[in-house]
Amino acid sequence: MTDIERLALDLLDERELQLADHLHVLLGDDKWDAGPLIEEILPIYWERIGDRLRNCYPGNIYRPLNYIHVWSSTGDFANSTRAYMDVISNHIEGCLQNFLYPGDEHRGTSKAFGPLIAELKNQGILSADLAGSLWKFNEAVNVPSKHFGAYAPTRWLDERTFSAIETVYAIVIMRKLSIQLFALLKANGISLPHEWPDFKDEWLSSFPEYNVNPGD
Repeated sequence: MTDIERLALDLLDERELQLADHLHVLLGDDKWDAGPLIEEILPIYWERIGDRLRNCYPGNIYRPLNYIHVWSSTGDFANSTRAYMDVISNHIEGCLQNFLYPGDEHRGTSKAFGPLIAELKNQGILSADLAGSLWKFNEAVNVPSKHFGAYAPTRWLDERTFSAIETVYAIVIMRKLSIQLFALLKANGISLPHEWPDFKDEWLSSFPEYNVNPGD
């Protein structure tokens, strides 16, 4: 069992594990388009300006969600797992940065993921339990996604560093952690335009068709 799989079993409840398994089915078969379901489980991350869409503010929280949504309709999930892990990590890091550096103006001046957790815990913003979960996320997802030497289970170029199931676990873990961080941001006077939607049981049986005859 990998570190990400252990983290999923530690953090996710039964329905969340079922959601990860269902996303694994959708993203693993080109006849299904996981994009509509991914969009449903994410906060609204965009706003319309005339005939164009732009990410909601702050961008370091909402912009990564666009990639998770859009990529889920490309049909190349298994070959894009590291890219998913990177933007998943960027979203959580963006949430953490906004406690100390609200908005996008901090770009290039903020602390790294690990020190952010430590400082927010020391300030009493993060509970010991949440800080512990975030440190585990940092070790299992964030650091390996950004540093090739940190996690290299294979030297074969046709094998991905992260498996598909690890990646869908990371998407649902991101949701779990981000919901808690959104609540804390609000409690600390940092307003966000859109919240995470409540869990819906129908997500577990959603099969939006993309191409019933892949390759035709």
